[in-house]
Amino acid sequence: MPTLSSATTYFGLGLGALCAVAGLVLHGIEGGLLGGLVGYFLGKTIQSIFWTLFGGYTT
Repeated sequence: MPTLSSATTYFGLGLGALCAVAGLVLHGIEGGLLGGLVGYFLGKTIQSIFWTLFGGYTT
């Protein structure tokens, strides 16, 4: 599934940026930083689940 692997390559960064903007708008600087961190790690978790279920990144 090349579309899934290309979509999940930067999923953590994308979700982190999205959550950072939402946190910044809703709660200010601290909320933006916290939202970015939570979003990044949530995105990496979802990325790992995709790789486990559909195959993917191997080193």
